Amino acid sequence: MQDVICFIKRNVRDIFLFSLILIVLGLVLYKFYFTSSQNELDSSLVVALNNEEEVLKENLEEKKAFNVDVKGAVKKPGVYMVAEEAIVNDVINLAGGFNSNAYKNGINLSKRVNDEMVIYVYTKTEIKNKDNVVTVESVNDTCKTPDYSICECIDKKESIIENGNNEGENSTNIININTANAEQLTSLTGIGEAKAKAIIEYRNVNGAFKSIDDIMEVSGIGESVFVKIKDHITI
Repeated sequence: MQDVICFIKRNVRDIFLFSLILIVLGLVLYKFYFTSSQNELDSSLVVALNNEEEVLKENLEEKKAFNVDVKGAVKKPGVYMVAEEAIVNDVINLAGGFNSNAYKNGINLSKRVNDEMVIYVYTKTEIKNKDNVVTVESVNDTCKTPDYSICECIDKKESIIENGNNEGENSTNIININTANAEQLTSLTGIGEAKAKAIIEYRNVNGAFKSIDDIMEVSGIGESVFVKIKDHITI
């Protein structure tokens, strides 16, 4: 024991320096290990945050929202934001449902909505006064307007109004009213399924049309409809 004490006394400086070196080395190793662990943790957090951001972006892209304007015979007319997969019936419900005098037969409630679509619900009186007939099949048609003006579509009593150009679509197709089938006839502005059927029945009973003006002899097709289709029909 005495020898140990004597050794320490003789080498106290060396022992102190060696201990100091061990302490410094320990601190350096600790700092290196702590920094590496922190960097790994930071990297993991960055990756997790980036992944979460990507998921949020994907969810936003998958769930697009459309603005739809509802007018006419509904309880709460206005612009409603709906999901991409919404149908016309969903938007009508958001608008509080139909009024008691709403004409419901003229709207395809299962139709998917489009952004900036206008849904115009007519009253029974408005429809009854249209060409003096109670049922207006053209109400089922989608009306497209290139300049966001819906006046012409409302004049034609068409309920589903979208941005587009019907005239441009129809102008390249001239329909022969003596040979056209129902599908071809309904491509004409203002001609719905019932009117197309009436045209075909008229041909079967009276023979071929002798002029395009004769189409006004068909029940439900007045001058206002003829003006819209005369440049797109032939015999």
